[in-house]
Amino acid sequence: MKTITIRAILVCALAAAGVVSLSAIAAGGAEASAGDNAKTQPADRFSDKQLKQFVKAQSNVQAVLKKWDGKVASAKDRKAARKQENKAMVKAVKESGLTPKQYNAIAEQAQKDPKLTRRIQSFMTPQ
Repeated sequence: MKTITIRAILVCALAAAGVVSLSAIAAGGAEASAGDNAKTQPADRFSDKQLKQFVKAQSNVQAVLKKWDGKVASAKDRKAARKQENKAMVKAVKESGLTPKQYNAIAEQAQKDPKLTRRIQSFMTPQ
């Protein structure tokens, strides 16, 4: 498996849920990936608590992306800025109570499973 920086990752959005999937988070040379397990797991694999944590993490990740987009683009040292952005994204996920691997597993499964997407949406507050 390759180590990939956040900017090399496709940040996917589910049309209905607006879920960001981080296929891998490379922080400090470490790799995080959900693996193939997420492809075959049913929607009820994840508890309500995990999905609530995922919704919180999703919001945190979106805030980090919004904050860092301009900083990375205008940074003299973009590599260092991306590294800081990666750290901020990992921290945002961990603060929700999930590991990056758990976050990725939920996001990847939600992209394939409309039932899981609806469960995630049920925990989102209207804005």
